[in-house]
Amino acid sequence: MKAVLEFNLPDERIEHIRAVRAGDAWSTLHDLDQHLRSIIKYGDGGYKSPEDLAAYMRAAINDTLSLVEE
Repeated sequence: MKAVLEFNLPDERIEHIRAVRAGDAWSTLHDLDQHLRSIIKYGDGGYKSPEDLAAYMRAAINDTLSLVEE
């Protein structure tokens, strides 16, 4: 079985890039999940506040999103 995605370039350029880089997004989500699991299981992870943890997570997400929007 094969699945083929087709895009009308350049009109669907962003959609194409998002599809091609979906693995990066998945990897980031997995890494964040594992990081949160570790914090829950072993402790605070060295964050001074919930805001610091949120900032770390936002930075990881934004790094991945910046790859998609290039």
